[in-house]
Amino acid sequence: MLGLGCNRRGATSTAGHAEPPGTLGIAQAMAMFYDNFDLAKETSTTSFTKADSVYTYGEPMTVRPLFQAFVSDAGRQTFFLLTYAVPTRDEKYYCHACAPTIGMAVFTNEQGHWVLSASKRAVTDSGSFGKPPQSVELVEIGANRHAVKIEETDEGNGETTKVLTLLVPWKNSISVALERIIADDDDGMCDDAEKVLLPCYSNQRRISFSPNSKSDYFDLELTLSGTDLPARVWPRLWRTRKVQGKEVLSFQNGKYVQLSRSGDLTTVDQAVAERENLK
Repeated sequence: MLGLGCNRRGATSTAGHAEPPGTLGIAQAMAMFYDNFDLAKETSTTSFTKADSVYTYGEPMTVRPLFQAFVSDAGRQTFFLLTYAVPTRDEKYYCHACAPTIGMAVFTNEQGHWVLSASKRAVTDSGSFGKPPQSVELVEIGANRHAVKIEETDEGNGETTKVLTLLVPWKNSISVALERIIADDDDGMCDDAEKVLLPCYSNQRRISFSPNSKSDYFDLELTLSGTDLPARVWPRLWRTRKVQGKEVLSFQNGKYVQLSRSGDLTTVDQAVAERENLK
């Protein structure tokens, strides 16, 4: 049962951090987070409103644990829990845009008692066809500071994109600190050899963190490399181009904001430049 511990398929403990004795179990954590937990079904229930700005609202939702991790910073035990919610009544919640609602809670051990220190039941929507994203991990974003990193891969019309989302505990809630496209290709509809279809392109951004002497949080660096396919009016004019660049972002008031950028923007970047504050 989930209440017996934190290791189960689909949920991960942080590498390099052993679970301390008497750790918080999933059953207890889910009950604290959602005020209910069905031990037999291993689920909680909740509902969202339009104000939550999520895909599904106004109906009962079934919530399941997605990811969990223990860390111990400066002797303080902390437990991260990520959940996903789908409509309870819709057994066929199956469409490309049917993204589960992601929730997140952070618990801290205060003198032997676990306390819910930061939480939000509807942080963002992520995944597709009723399934949550598969790539989830805890990353260090500063001294004694952590974030949950989600990399969501989306495929459609022969194109594949990967989106990075960073969820950070902030002022007793959870902040979507960054959402950025970090990879894009047209492998499913290109053909360099025959020159009949679109030419092939593929670009990606390498993610790294570096200390900032003026902040408790690390700066985030995104290094672009690969090729891109600029949009053209006439198909015969389509030609790939090499792209490279580097963007540095700093953590300010719960968000990662751009400090500097050099080099290229991709065609996809330009389409979402305003939303992602690219300059």
